[in-house]
Amino acid sequence: MLYVIHGTDIDTAREKSHALFDALREKKPDAAAGIMRAEEVVPDRLEELTQTQGLFENKQIIFMDRVLETPEIRDIVLDKIDAIKESPNIFIFFEGKLTKDVLKKLEKRAEKITEYELAEAAGEKRDGSFFALADALAARDKKRLWILMREAFDKDAAPEEIHGILFWQAKSLALAGRTANAAEAGLNPFVYGKAKRALGNWKDGDIDALLSQLVHMYHRAHRGQAEFEIELEKLALDI
Repeated sequence: MLYVIHGTDIDTAREKSHALFDALREKKPDAAAGIMRAEEVVPDRLEELTQTQGLFENKQIIFMDRVLETPEIRDIVLDKIDAIKESPNIFIFFEGKLTKDVLKKLEKRAEKITEYELAEAAGEKRDGSFFALADALAARDKKRLWILMREAFDKDAAPEEIHGILFWQAKSLALAGRTANAAEAGLNPFVYGKAKRALGNWKDGDIDALLSQLVHMYHRAHRGQAEFEIELEKLALDI
């Protein structure tokens, strides 16, 4: 069984996916449960998880933490997506914004897909400064990005929230660079147009390097190997 929770509103997607994970664990207290991150994904381990059941419970609950962001890992996972669907175990995928191609593959196999868009919650949870952060990143304006970031932190913004908007912008830039139009990229036309125009601020390979840095930063911070706020400030000053 497969559940997918994703979207540009990464904080809400994270909250809802963890809530589902916790609810299923409470409902099935004897079920084995675990979290799998991108760097832990290998074909043999994934194959094992699709087949193995718990000793006292006929299901395991596996939380897949943003494993579809890295192309080579995404290919491994999608290659096993039918086995995941047919598995007696429960898989919860927590992701950022997914492309249309990936969603098509998941829609045919998922029990439920829920999307949380940043724009939907903007009026309630965020002010324009968060979108200004995204614009500063796209413009590669390190001074403005750092100032806006510090202002956000001073207003008690969570590092995950700032990371989410930066990752969304970086992914939008990457998609704009690889596609011919907004529909192909799976982006809002306004967002796509801004990203396309901003590509002139970036050299070949820089956006992919930025995405990689953001992914690794997130994982290091959540393992306690780095201070998330400091890492974000370093990124702002280094772009």
